[in-house]
Amino acid sequence: MMSETTRLYKLEQSRSSSNMLTIGTFTLLAVLAMCSCNGEPSRTSDTREASAQLAALAEDVWNRAIARDPILRVREGLRVTDIPRLDYARSEEDAAYAQSVIDSLSDIDLSALPHDEFLTAETLRWESAMKIEGLQYYWLNSFMTPYVNPLPRMSLIFEAQSIEDLQGLDDYLMLVEQVVEFVRSMHETAYEQAARGYVVSLTNLPAVVGLTRSMIQEPEGHWLAPPNEELGSFATEDVEAFALQFGDLVSLINSTLESFIEYLDGEYRNQAPEGVGVKQYPNGDAYYRYLTRLRTTMDVTPEEVQQIGFEMVQDMQAEMATIQAEIGFEGTAGEFNEHLRSESRFFPTGPEEVAERLQMAADAFFDKADEYFIEVPRAPFGVRRLDPALEGSQTYGYYSIPTADENMGYYNYNGSNLNERSWLNLQGVAFHELFPGHHFHIARQFENDSLPQIRRNNLHTAFTEGWGSYSSYLGLEAGMYEDPYSRYGMYILEIFLATRLVVDPGMNYFDWTLQQARDFMRESTLESETQIATESVRYSTDMPGQALGYQMGKRMLLELRERAERELGENFDIRRFHEAVIGPGSMPMGVLEQHIDWFIDEERR
Repeated sequence: MMSETTRLYKLEQSRSSSNMLTIGTFTLLAVLAMCSCNGEPSRTSDTREASAQLAALAEDVWNRAIARDPILRVREGLRVTDIPRLDYARSEEDAAYAQSVIDSLSDIDLSALPHDEFLTAETLRWESAMKIEGLQYYWLNSFMTPYVNPLPRMSLIFEAQSIEDLQGLDDYLMLVEQVVEFVRSMHETAYEQAARGYVVSLTNLPAVVGLTRSMIQEPEGHWLAPPNEELGSFATEDVEAFALQFGDLVSLINSTLESFIEYLDGEYRNQAPEGVGVKQYPNGDAYYRYLTRLRTTMDVTPEEVQQIGFEMVQDMQAEMATIQAEIGFEGTAGEFNEHLRSESRFFPTGPEEVAERLQMAADAFFDKADEYFIEVPRAPFGVRRLDPALEGSQTYGYYSIPTADENMGYYNYNGSNLNERSWLNLQGVAFHELFPGHHFHIARQFENDSLPQIRRNNLHTAFTEGWGSYSSYLGLEAGMYEDPYSRYGMYILEIFLATRLVVDPGMNYFDWTLQQARDFMRESTLESETQIATESVRYSTDMPGQALGYQMGKRMLLELRERAERELGENFDIRRFHEAVIGPGSMPMGVLEQHIDWFIDEERR
């Protein structure tokens, strides 16, 4: 019998041409040639040499990354001593290093590598090539819009800094001092971008200014201040001396932020365009074509993505109409959605109910894990409310990964404006964000000691978000949506993600206005006006292209599953397929496609 997931896949494919996705520029012939009949590569001297070369290269890539990325150091439980400035020269260095990685890979006999190491090589090659290509778009890259602004995340660095002695106090102050230079680099970069024709749209500029202004705080309770318990063991005079120096640095940070805001509210604002999308900037079309490939990790065009989006929305609307008929509601789809918006019983009574529903849904799927998965992560998961200061700029929330200090994954949910946030989609959100979605695959990846460090810590948008969306769909097959309303809620979430494929290229590549995008989302989803406003700005000015990874990644996973089911027939094992996808960790979808072809061939042996 055809699975529900496979049936849904076929619906999504029904209007798509066979050549719509041209992904997979990698070859596996060499890998297959060196596999023995039992699927294990022969360990020749060539293999040992190639493996040693690749291991050394992967370690070098990791060591460089951990030295240059403070957030990565926090994740690994390492002390942070440097907060780098925003700097074009630094990106030039990154691109030059990426070229050296590609050069090193060309010196390795990839045909001698075992399959898992081949995946590492091709992943490094793809990431390096995209890094090199992306350098030319440095000045078009947004860095201060709400979703990507580094200042709110900077607090994570300081929260992780333990102060154990007087030297620790000095080190902490030196790190705070670097924040001053970082803010100055933000100001300088914004100025340089404006000189090259890139200025944040007037649509999003108030949010940028508001977020920047929110970072101006008094020393007591400042977002960079250490917890009081960190200072409890020090002598009073040492604490007072620290507080005095910290206060001086905060004053300097505040004055630097005020200067930046003055620029944004004055000269910068006068140059800000009224339109949205990267298309309006010099070389914007080429930049978005690059972003489309970067975020989907596929060789696909904006035109193809948007067409797929239209077809997905259409197919999902048909499924939703079927459920509406099952419920027995007579009227149009719009009238049914308005009915759902107007019924108070479909909305949570408070943030605690949101947290409870999310946790219960993820726990329920976890209880059925052995039916679909071979292994589950060791790290537990939970839910907690998003910082209220960030809730106004985010529609839902985000998943935060386990760290060395706290081995637990969290979904940080949005607990504001609950009268606009139906709980009907919360099951799908829980499956997407926690189990078997983000927490499942990210925690598994971080816990996989067989992967090189660089691969344990790299996440690709299409793989990560594609797996999350696939997980919501998998809930249908697992019987997790227990009634028509909950199944409809799953489609509420998924059609919302599908509209992104339409409106993101619409605003960034075609000639769609912000209003056109919002009208399309309003007609196609159950989202409130507040959520539509927030999301449309996110696609057009905050993170262009990022939203494409969700449904494009899911679509490819469904295609690969269908391929495996077709080729393996009664020998297809859903648990082994999921392990094949998750086990090696995140990778570009083109590399994953080749990996699944290898998996199918191995399953036949």
